Amino acid sequence: MDPHKLFIITLIGFFVFSLDKNQKKFPAPIILIAAGIILALFPFFSTISLTRSFIFDWILPALLFISAYQFPLDQIRKKAGLIITLGTGGIFLSAILLGFSLYTVGQPLVGLSLSGAMVIAALLIPTDPVTVVSILSKSKDKHHLAEAVEGESLINDGTSIVIFSLITGYYFGEKSLHLGSFTWEFVYTSVGGVLAGFIIGYSISKGIHSVDHHAYKVWLSLMLAYGSFYLGEALGVSGVLATVVSGLLLSKELSGNKKEEVLRRDLKSFWGTIEPVLLSIIFIMIGIESLDFVTIDGLLFTVIGFLLSIIVRACTLFPILKTVPRWRKNYTNADILLLTWGGIKGTMSLALLLGISGESGSHDNLLSWAFMMIMFSLLIQSLTFYPLKQKLGD
Repeated sequence: MDPHKLFIITLIGFFVFSLDKNQKKFPAPIILIAAGIILALFPFFSTISLTRSFIFDWILPALLFISAYQFPLDQIRKKAGLIITLGTGGIFLSAILLGFSLYTVGQPLVGLSLSGAMVIAALLIPTDPVTVVSILSKSKDKHHLAEAVEGESLINDGTSIVIFSLITGYYFGEKSLHLGSFTWEFVYTSVGGVLAGFIIGYSISKGIHSVDHHAYKVWLSLMLAYGSFYLGEALGVSGVLATVVSGLLLSKELSGNKKEEVLRRDLKSFWGTIEPVLLSIIFIMIGIESLDFVTIDGLLFTVIGFLLSIIVRACTLFPILKTVPRWRKNYTNADILLLTWGGIKGTMSLALLLGISGESGSHDNLLSWAFMMIMFSLLIQSLTFYPLKQKLGD
């Protein structure tokens, strides 16, 4: 990318994040996307292209690592069952229900095939916790919801990629979709990603103590974030899960270690600076790219599809959280409603969509419909989440 364009993008991001301190009524991602749409009107930015490789190779590893490293370890122990259930079984159920729902509506409206409906469903199941966690973590009694949303996102990113890759393979006619092969590939990719992340994460987490200079220790954490992702992808397993596991292991190694208090502070400062920079780049570039995908054709279907994604999430969350007595006690109906509305689509969904765009070589209607559903979610749910939380009680 042109360094002048990148400088302008990061400069805009700096002003947005520094001025929008509360990020409640107007979350930073929304303002950044709006800024990107405005920039897209200028020919100077017309050559910018947001690709799957750019997101996966440069942006995603760092964001995943930050989320995993900062996630409270005590909450992982307490909420492990819920997080795993939502991030695996919940995702499968959502994908199936949403796929058939989209097909039922889309077939008569726009002639959507079942495989095409499943592709859109696979794009809509990953969640982006950035805005939701920022709002919930500032609430007096909603920390348990913030942890559930963030924990679910950590797991479902890896799960959704596996589901998406299998479904798109069927959609493009590259392979047949069979339950046996689907199950095997999911297990292999997921377990392999966890093992890869554990091996490299354990090694570097233990070895970091042997490095004397704190700047080099921070440098090593950067290598861990990207190295675990690249190792997983090179082995044909989930780089996403490898990065998540490595981040959790480093956090576990350093938490409570009084000798590494300075390092923990340095890591918090370093990654706390990196995160808004990367988010600024990704969301502004999403805004720039958005004009290429927007279409009037099938607008009714995209609106209905967006609403169906929310309804299906509610139909998945309510039975899961009401089945187990402990979860039923801890999560009220209002909490479940917030979790439903907090299932905002974002970075991962767009990265997967752009991957299809590169493979198909064109922005066909299916990609435009999916993109607009994602944008509806990102814009409408982000803007209305804080008012909804206030209405339901702080």
